[in-house]
Amino acid sequence: MTDENAISETERLELKRLELERYKAWLDYRKFIWASVVAAITIAAIPPLFQLATAGLEYVKSEAARKMQAQQFRDGYVKDFLNTALNQNIELRIRFAKYFSFVSSEKDDWKKYLDDLTGLRDTKKTEIDKLEAEFQNLADRPGADAIAVNEARRHLDWAYSEVGYAAINAAANPRLPDESKGPGLSLDSISPDKQPIAQKILDAFAEAKFGQFQQVAALANAIAESALDPKVGSDDDSWGLFLLNRNGGFGTGYTREQLQDPDTNIGIVVKEALKNQRFAAATSLDAAVDIFVRQIARPLNQTSEAIRRQQIARQLLRS
Repeated sequence: MTDENAISETERLELKRLELERYKAWLDYRKFIWASVVAAITIAAIPPLFQLATAGLEYVKSEAARKMQAQQFRDGYVKDFLNTALNQNIELRIRFAKYFSFVSSEKDDWKKYLDDLTGLRDTKKTEIDKLEAEFQNLADRPGADAIAVNEARRHLDWAYSEVGYAAINAAANPRLPDESKGPGLSLDSISPDKQPIAQKILDAFAEAKFGQFQQVAALANAIAESALDPKVGSDDDSWGLFLLNRNGGFGTGYTREQLQDPDTNIGIVVKEALKNQRFAAATSLDAAVDIFVRQIARPLNQTSEAIRRQQIARQLLRS
């Protein structure tokens, strides 16, 4: 009895073990199934997730590029504003403001700025016309007060600067163009019978190594002094093309006939001009004429004569 009970117990244990093995196998199978399903789902989901991540990265990059471009635009805008909107040349500022009054998101502000600029320009033009008339009257007055003339010219400088005109040189009109890059010299404004004398003056100063500004300055002074008549004379014993004075002037020691010889008269003036370093170094027509008038020709009413002779010189370059 005892052996039978023992065998029976052994069988029961074996049956339990077999059941546990089957259950373990079933769990392993279920585990395998679920692992396969999860793996399949994961594998299927990788491409969309990767694409989503790539799209997100591209968005971040594009946003960064857009912000950089916007910053570059703002930087360029500020630079253009500082260089243009605050430029001394009022006409340039007006064109700048007119453009942004159409394209800017702040049109009203730019329109107001444009209106302010055009109003300032109109006011300054009226002021400049008045100041120029006052300056001309002072300069033409016999025995003009140099202090008053300089003060009037200084006020003109301020007005010109505010609207962007070039400042005046000596007593010149700054609205006229800069001849330093001009079309060259023309004698068309001189009568044909006087052109050979004019050319003689130009040639003499060119041979002395003077530049075009100095040549034209000398010619303009001869036109103002004698109208290019080599035989002309004056009551104070001044003779020839440059009206050289025999009583203490450059004509001292010469006869009237000598001074009426064009070559002699021109030669004397060239010799005196060579002594004046400021005249030789002048870098504009206005400066060359002004120095010639004040330091070489030295007529009465030098300020008004400088203006008149500068106008003559400009006609020679603009003809």
